[in-house]
Amino acid sequence: MRKFPRLVACAVLLAAGLARGVWAQPDQSIDPEALIERILMVDESQRRQIADIVYDAEYIEGEEKDGEFKEKVRFVKKIYVKYLPDTTLFFEEFIEYYKEGELKSDDDLRKEAKDRKEKKRKRRARDISYSMIEPFYPDHRQTYDIEYLGVADDRIEGRVCHHFEVSALEESDSLINGDYYFEAESFNLVRVDFSPAKLAGSTWFKLKDLSMSITYGPTADRHWLPRQFDVEGKGKAMFFFGVKFAGTEYYRNPVVNGGIEDDVFEVTDGD
Repeated sequence: MRKFPRLVACAVLLAAGLARGVWAQPDQSIDPEALIERILMVDESQRRQIADIVYDAEYIEGEEKDGEFKEKVRFVKKIYVKYLPDTTLFFEEFIEYYKEGELKSDDDLRKEAKDRKEKKRKRRARDISYSMIEPFYPDHRQTYDIEYLGVADDRIEGRVCHHFEVSALEESDSLINGDYYFEAESFNLVRVDFSPAKLAGSTWFKLKDLSMSITYGPTADRHWLPRQFDVEGKGKAMFFFGVKFAGTEYYRNPVVNGGIEDDVFEVTDGD
């Protein structure tokens, strides 16, 4: 609260700058730390309001061929997220599985779901239960370099946004590099384009490139939640040539604070 006057002054300067349309370069009068402080205040406020969320989700995966996307698999899912004081619980329920447009059997669905969950666990892959604003929090600032690049030249998802570039200070698959775009009016995260600071791999498959992007937007209740998660990459599998892949997961009809029983997140042999 001691820095509130600075935040008010910063907001006035932001409004004036937007009115003039002078944002080609970062405005030296803007205090990036004041912006980050405001961003964290908005994020913490929303966290206090949300105990759990259930999403309808659809994941589509394919590959690029001759400049066109060809769908290979599609999953219809239900995603459960529950926020606890010291952790976040996440569970995805696979409901339908399509391969090359054909609806597969329940046995195929269970096998494919189990395989994908295991691969995700081994790769320590991120999902929407992770707070993408984590690098901005004091406990994590020492592991990142954060540079404010001003207001983005182009609108992001139709919105005027502040642009930050985040770079990990060490190569680690638990850290990320990315470009963050926060709406200038509300300070909510609109989109983050990111990649791991270190690519994971194994004897059988080596990642050469991995790019991800999460897009957020407001609900009718003004909660800013994930809407779309895009992933694109390429690698090299043993005995094969380069492999290109791409996938998009859509999040729809979020139910906030509907109540989720803890046993939903209990791991069973079938998960």
